[in-house]
Amino acid sequence: MNYIDYTLVRLADDSQRGALFDQVGLEQIARAAYDADAMSLGPPYAAVFDDVSVGLSIPMRTRAEAAWGPSTGGDRREGRVTLLGIGGAGSVRVDALWQGGVVANAASPSSHIEQVAANWPGVNGIDAEIVKAQGSLPTDPAALETARRGQLLIRLRAGFQQPTTLTDALLDHWLAQIGAHSVSDLMARFANQIAAGTLQVKFSPAATTTVPRTLPISAAILVRDQPVRVAELLADSKLVADQLEDFGIERARPSDTARRHRMLIIWMIPEQTFDDTGWPGGEAGTTDAARRALRRQTAGTWLAREGIGLVTTAAVPG
Repeated sequence: MNYIDYTLVRLADDSQRGALFDQVGLEQIARAAYDADAMSLGPPYAAVFDDVSVGLSIPMRTRAEAAWGPSTGGDRREGRVTLLGIGGAGSVRVDALWQGGVVANAASPSSHIEQVAANWPGVNGIDAEIVKAQGSLPTDPAALETARRGQLLIRLRAGFQQPTTLTDALLDHWLAQIGAHSVSDLMARFANQIAAGTLQVKFSPAATTTVPRTLPISAAILVRDQPVRVAELLADSKLVADQLEDFGIERARPSDTARRHRMLIIWMIPEQTFDDTGWPGGEAGTTDAARRALRRQTAGTWLAREGIGLVTTAAVPG
């Protein structure tokens, strides 16, 4: 039995299917479908097979556009139609359609509020503070505004953990927002109407917990033997993803997930593929096995950006 048939019959077998997907492959599938870094996803990974259909064919698709009607006037019609199996070079073989999910551990930093301190300074008593400090109120309007402004800043900054973050520019911005031209104007027109407050919230040190999370996926699996024709397989993958999106088989995803691709394609190829030194990434490996693993990891990283999860399996025994 050749590699493709050997792999296909195991995809069809409920008891053997899971053994085809190792931790590296499941991670790269998860990264192709979701932004794993943004969601803090990590191992261990597991596959959930709600439904697996084997043996599909995606016909080549041709789009045609037409326009008809009188050559003059406004009674002109346009039409667009999609033709399947016409004008292409045949069909793309899809070996299986997997609907289910990948379970990953999601890190969740958590902390709780330990203390809340509120401060609501008003403008009443500002002039009395100036008199206490200077003996009397300045008679010059500009000097009086400067003194009042200084006292208000002292009161407001008292509620800040980092007082210098309240700058003169921020105070001017706040005054402009409420329609006050100056602190003196604020005291004259808004003294009993508007109050500025500060709130300090102290959190406990964050503790990171991890919980298993199931990430829904719909994936077309393309099983290919060596030699893997990368350019051809990439083109086929884009065609399959495009058409399956139109067929509406995408699974609903929670709103709090960071999705990368709506439709996922999985390449299932022999692990010996990455013995080929033409694949980059293996230079740092000290053994053949290490170089193979590094090449596979490098390929899986850029394929994930294209919406493709990379899975490698062993060659046919014997």
